[in-house]
Amino acid sequence: MNRMKKYTAAAMALLLTYSALPLNVSAQDTDSQKEEVIYVMADAAGTVKNVYAVNIFGSGSHVDFGSYTDLKVLNTMDTLKETADGYSFTTDEEKVYVQGTLPDAEIPWDISITYYLDEKEMSAEEIAGKNGKLKIMFDVAKNPNCTSDFYEGCALQADFTLDTKKCKNITSPDATIANVGSKKQLTYTILPNKGIHTTICADVTDFEMTGAAVNGVKLNLNMNVDTSSFSDRIQELTDGIGTLDDGAKSLSDGTGTLKNGTKDLKDGSQKLASGANSLNSGVAELENGVKKVQDGLNALYEKNEMLNGGSAKVRDALNTIQEALNSVSTDTEKLRTLMDASGQIKSGISSLKNGAESLRQGTAYSAYQDTMSQNGMDIPAMQNGNSAAIQAFRQQITALTAAAQALPDGSAEKAQLQSQIELSQTAIQLLTGNSGLIQGTQAYFGKLNSGAEQLYGGIAQLDSSYDEFHAGMQTLVDTISGMLVKLSSLSDGINELAGQYSGLDNGIHQYTDGVAQIVSGYQSLTSGASALTSGSKELKSGADELKKGASALYDGTAELSDGSKELADGTGKLRDETNGIDEKINTEIESMLDELMGRDVADVSFVSDKNTKVSSVQFVIKTDSVVKPIVEAEKPAEKEKLSFWQKLKNLFK
Repeated sequence: MNRMKKYTAAAMALLLTYSALPLNVSAQDTDSQKEEVIYVMADAAGTVKNVYAVNIFGSGSHVDFGSYTDLKVLNTMDTLKETADGYSFTTDEEKVYVQGTLPDAEIPWDISITYYLDEKEMSAEEIAGKNGKLKIMFDVAKNPNCTSDFYEGCALQADFTLDTKKCKNITSPDATIANVGSKKQLTYTILPNKGIHTTICADVTDFEMTGAAVNGVKLNLNMNVDTSSFSDRIQELTDGIGTLDDGAKSLSDGTGTLKNGTKDLKDGSQKLASGANSLNSGVAELENGVKKVQDGLNALYEKNEMLNGGSAKVRDALNTIQEALNSVSTDTEKLRTLMDASGQIKSGISSLKNGAESLRQGTAYSAYQDTMSQNGMDIPAMQNGNSAAIQAFRQQITALTAAAQALPDGSAEKAQLQSQIELSQTAIQLLTGNSGLIQGTQAYFGKLNSGAEQLYGGIAQLDSSYDEFHAGMQTLVDTISGMLVKLSSLSDGINELAGQYSGLDNGIHQYTDGVAQIVSGYQSLTSGASALTSGSKELKSGADELKKGASALYDGTAELSDGSKELADGTGKLRDETNGIDEKINTEIESMLDELMGRDVADVSFVSDKNTKVSSVQFVIKTDSVVKPIVEAEKPAEKEKLSFWQKLKNLFK
């Protein structure tokens, strides 16, 4: 299309160049009665001074309308008969040129030529003969006072001629510049219904310039553009638009699916972040509970010495009784001493039983759960939460893996999803370890409580047996006088009790040693709980980052989906609008050529609309030259006329 415009402009420029000759106009329509050539004389600034018309007729009788003055025939002796609204005549000549002045004519164009020297505006008279940097502003616009349609129907060719001896470095952005001898000719082509605003620049010395010539004619070019040479290209374009539209729709569908997937990813990451926050809070509570259990074990450990000391006292008391019975006598005072010692043993065994009961209750796993619950940590709920979180993480890993497989390898989004998968796997490991820790703690307390139960059972049995023994001793003391013969049996029982208590004392020492080992081992559990807390914080931070990244990814894919949908709508619209584009192009080319050539403007007379048969109208506009004023030279003084004798006398001087 651009190349076609260039060809059109070149053809018009060629036509205008050869239309500049004012009077060598041949009839384009042999049946027409008249051709008009309108001559416009303007000053150097473009202001119209006078307008006259040269009407060209063939042989025959003619009537011409117009408001003329100074009518005259230029090339024959034919006589004109003037009328109120024109003139008439008859001729036998092949061509007759009739000239008349148009005193009130308004030409279709406003022409303005403004001169500047070194950026200072000057008149043509002021700038003539000056040196400096010249700038000429050349403007052509529609004359609002002219009611005819020649501005819309005629093209102009304007020529400026500059002497290269006086003008250097000549430039003008809109001109075709040609060498004409020692001069530069600047030609401007102005299409119908168009004006011009341009500049001419040069470095001038003793500046002068011949007047500008502007010629206007209607462009009667019968130009048809053959579009077959690029119809195949247009078809390729429409096919490509169809392919583009199909691809845009597929892209829109794919990005919609991707948007839904990233929506699931966003929702899952939010759930993951929420679970990680809950897990972090639970792990913190677990750490606090573990520390409290550690404090309780430390307190229990501190009772070990007291428990060992109490057992030693019972053992020493039994030994004392044993020694006393072995050396028993029938002394009533010694029987009272024996009874007092038995009472002390009974009290010690009762205290030992109470301590074993407290130990049994303190080492029960249910007590541990109640203690943790009182401190804000529900262990069964944590186990259920761990299981639910592990299941959520596994589902999240499945969703993230599916989303990552849909992304291209090496992309930042895929790397981010892989990082998020690894964080989820780490969270599963931490949650599994946390559940294992809870189960291990439960098993540990089960074993500890089992030992405490056995210890309590033995002490309870001892307490029950000693109650019976003490009651028997009381009866024995009351009836001692009649039971001295049975002292040996009592001594044997005490000996047997003392022997059995050694085993119980050894068990108590083993128990206290076990408590010490529990305290030592539980310190590792406390350290593990601290490490779990640290890992849970990292998991929470990673889950939060994943949530932000998934939200950003969803926002991006949502924008991509919306953009691809708009693209699909646009390509669909483009596909519809380019349907039959070849016919539209042909129509637009014809419309453009009609506008450029002024084909839609009828051939009418410039002089009078009563002249209905006019084959052509041409405008020839000439401006005054820029010339220095002529300075008249002083006349030499007239010599005195000499007579013959004076001339002869001077000859011999």
